[in-house]
Amino acid sequence: MAEEKKLADEVLSDEELEQVAGGSIEGTSRDSHLLYDYGLIDDWYSHTGVVFHWESYSANVDSGWAKAGITCVTKPTGYDNQYFAGGTEISRDEAVKILKSKFGRIHYTYSDDDRLG
Repeated sequence: MAEEKKLADEVLSDEELEQVAGGSIEGTSRDSHLLYDYGLIDDWYSHTGVVFHWESYSANVDSGWAKAGITCVTKPTGYDNQYFAGGTEISRDEAVKILKSKFGRIHYTYSDDDRLG
């Protein structure tokens, strides 16, 4: 009974699950596709590329988000990327919606973000 209560307390919302799935190398690669598709960076990065070029690729992703008015703090393996607008932390979904409201898509690499905004 105590174990069931413990598990019930650990249920995550859809927004929390999105952040768990989207952080670190995977999230940075995913962000690169999105930012490339909207013309905010010059190339997109595979997961493997992000692993081997973390410093420069994560800096490019952070810079791309900045062009959309979002401060992104990319995090290495094991941590979720963070997104801020107007000094307030926001979810990745909110950051994507802001980006889409400001820019038109010019490339189509892939995107599971099409469902947003």
